[in-house]
Amino acid sequence: MSQQSRVIIVGAGISGLTAATSLAMRGHKVLVLEKHETCGCLVNSFVREGFLFDGGIREVKNAGMVKPMLKELYPESKTDVEKVIKVIAKFDVYMQVLFGSDSPFFKDAKRDIRYYLSTFIVWCARFLATGAAILRMRLPMEQFLGQLLENQSLRDIISQHFFKKTPAFFAMSYFSLYPDYHYPKGGVGSIPKALAQRLAELGSEVRTKTEVVSVDAYHKTLTDGDGNHYSYDKLIWCADLKGLYSSLLYEGFSTKETGAMLREQKRILNSRGAESVFTLFLAVDLPPSYFSGISEGHFFYTPSKNGLGELHRADLAGLLSDWDTLDRERFYTWLEAFCRLNTYEISIPVLNDGSAAPEGKTGLIISFLFDYELTRRIEEDGWYDQFEKRITELMITSLSESVYPTLNEHILFSFTASPLSIHRKFACSEGAIVGWSFEQEIPIEAGMLNMKKAITTPLPDIYRAGQWTVSPAGLPTCIMTAKMAADLVHAKLSD
Repeated sequence: MSQQSRVIIVGAGISGLTAATSLAMRGHKVLVLEKHETCGCLVNSFVREGFLFDGGIREVKNAGMVKPMLKELYPESKTDVEKVIKVIAKFDVYMQVLFGSDSPFFKDAKRDIRYYLSTFIVWCARFLATGAAILRMRLPMEQFLGQLLENQSLRDIISQHFFKKTPAFFAMSYFSLYPDYHYPKGGVGSIPKALAQRLAELGSEVRTKTEVVSVDAYHKTLTDGDGNHYSYDKLIWCADLKGLYSSLLYEGFSTKETGAMLREQKRILNSRGAESVFTLFLAVDLPPSYFSGISEGHFFYTPSKNGLGELHRADLAGLLSDWDTLDRERFYTWLEAFCRLNTYEISIPVLNDGSAAPEGKTGLIISFLFDYELTRRIEEDGWYDQFEKRITELMITSLSESVYPTLNEHILFSFTASPLSIHRKFACSEGAIVGWSFEQEIPIEAGMLNMKKAITTPLPDIYRAGQWTVSPAGLPTCIMTAKMAADLVHAKLSD
């Protein structure tokens, strides 16, 4: 079967749905192809035995807690703490310039002529200063903190919130962006559901369980796993970029054109995603009031002020290097320390949505950064079940002995998600949730300061958006690149 659509979008995650809705609202009929059964990808929620859990991103709230927390934990390092707080304050200003109401990122030049004749000029001056500051802070977070702070434990506590070698400007902006996140009723998965419903109302379609296996860029034709063909005028790829470049056909292009495409293909396919996360989902017979007396619905918690040190860097590299002869007890000794000293991200949906758990009970989502390659080797060697049981016990013990006394006595059921399961379920390379690894050269030539360049590809009439489009990546950049790609496609089709 063959179908013709002016615009096709591959991937019904938050980027794909944002781009599709933006185009549909301007009169374009859009077809969105999604390989999985549901939309949303990393922005998803699900219910198990009456408990609502978020499977990907979560609500973030109240960054104001960061500053008093650092002051309380490190009274002996008052000068260092004040330095960190001053940097965060600067980034409050930087982020307002980049993403505030005066930013042109979401302005329409045809509709906002007065803006471009007045406010835009002032914004440009502020942007130049902000851009210069960001360029100065492109160094890895670990290096930046090493230059800024003397207290090694304080450096570790801050840096272990982030993926290895995260650029300092991105990491510090994370703290300033906290207050802008909110938790929607019904979980974060209600967002893609609402977008998909809106698309249907506008006459466009999201076709799930449809995996694109071939992209004929010259003839502008896609083929799915069932042999169906789809012709397009414009294509926006919002899925994993490795999926695009591993399914490309180049017949018909000149030698020069093919060369440019093959060079980008090589860069993309040889690159790796950033660190992933290991997540523990818990259902407990403790009431929400028990947890609301301790924290809000989403927070970061570190049982020890000592920090991970080299556990997740040199020590982890040593484990992987010695893997073939590794004594399993050595690994579990490392894992115990890793769980005891790590920073946990804890989300409690029922504190934001009273319908998220049965009465008198609570669901918790507990996670920390974890290495994909380590998880892959454990499964490959056949002892993943043993590992899963042990890491679950260690995570529960760590929290039961600190922030949640007796938690281990109230567990109704538990289950986990690993970097491997994220990779398999959501087709994210290496289970990554923020795009490309910062420990290597980024295979794309665009970042936060030139995102409009990021959405273009060497492939004619093929654009891209989402977490693999810019680096560093996050939910805001996924939405922004989607909107930019939609704007460009709309402009091209309107010419």
